[in-house]
Amino acid sequence: MKRTNIPDGSRRGLVPFLAISFVGAWITMIPLWLVGFRRTSAAQGTPLFAGLCMILMMLVPALTAFGLTARRRGPREAVRVLGLARATPWRHEVPSVAIALTIPLGLTAAGLTVATLAGWYTPAHLPGPATITPLMLSALVSIPLYFGEELGWQGYLLPRLMHFGRARGLLIGGAIWGAWHVPMTALGGSYPGHPVLLGIPVVVVTAMLLGTVIAAIRLSTGSVWAAVAAHLSLNEFALPLTRDVSGHLVDPLLAGPLSISTWPASALAVLGIWLTYRRRAGHHALSRPVRGEACADDLRAFGLRHLDDGRTTL
Repeated sequence: MKRTNIPDGSRRGLVPFLAISFVGAWITMIPLWLVGFRRTSAAQGTPLFAGLCMILMMLVPALTAFGLTARRRGPREAVRVLGLARATPWRHEVPSVAIALTIPLGLTAAGLTVATLAGWYTPAHLPGPATITPLMLSALVSIPLYFGEELGWQGYLLPRLMHFGRARGLLIGGAIWGAWHVPMTALGGSYPGHPVLLGIPVVVVTAMLLGTVIAAIRLSTGSVWAAVAAHLSLNEFALPLTRDVSGHLVDPLLAGPLSISTWPASALAVLGIWLTYRRRAGHHALSRPVRGEACADDLRAFGLRHLDDGRTTL
């Protein structure tokens, strides 16, 4: 993807956001390090204290993004700039959210097929109403937490990364998202029972792939709501359903939405995204060969337009 040269002012706030988000993530995990908490098995649950620390960690990106934006633009403007306000009417937003909910489930199903063929997963039964209903209630209660992440990653960070090009920006954002999870992964959060030196690279690759898909959803809809729906579907439906459908203890490194068995499906999705952007870039090059036009199109997808003074506004 051809890099678009944009004045440095358009990336203002990128370094402070990353610094505060990463430092904040480590700070919220300090109490767990102090008490010696570590998940050593997939059968081990999450204590209330650990859950509270993780909730605080999830809120760090949004609080950072809102604080940095409100400091420059005011609280009311920050709500719109970060994508909390809907970019489209409900009649367009609802189908986008519905589609976003199904994408992680589809990727997980493809990954579980690979895991089953490899002998890493044993499906036992289909989920029934007794399984789905509690998951739906949990998802509704957890919506603010996923806004806590996606307002930061998709509302604040992603528009700034678009100045590196669409495909490159999405991949960079996914890698950042994975690296941000390191404090939790080091405590066995994603891959309990496995060495940290294995879990960290796996979570970074997984987040780069899935984060690219979620960011592409955000870019295509122009609203953070669909990205929140995709992230919520990943954690609140794909992860628990993987466990509930199996008749045996599931190793999350080998089976499930965060496993290596889902990499092929996620990689194909990322390849499709890249090919789509490449085709669009070729179209723009033929129809509107204006320097910076591709970046301007990306910013319009967020409801932003690029100004000559290097600022981005609604």
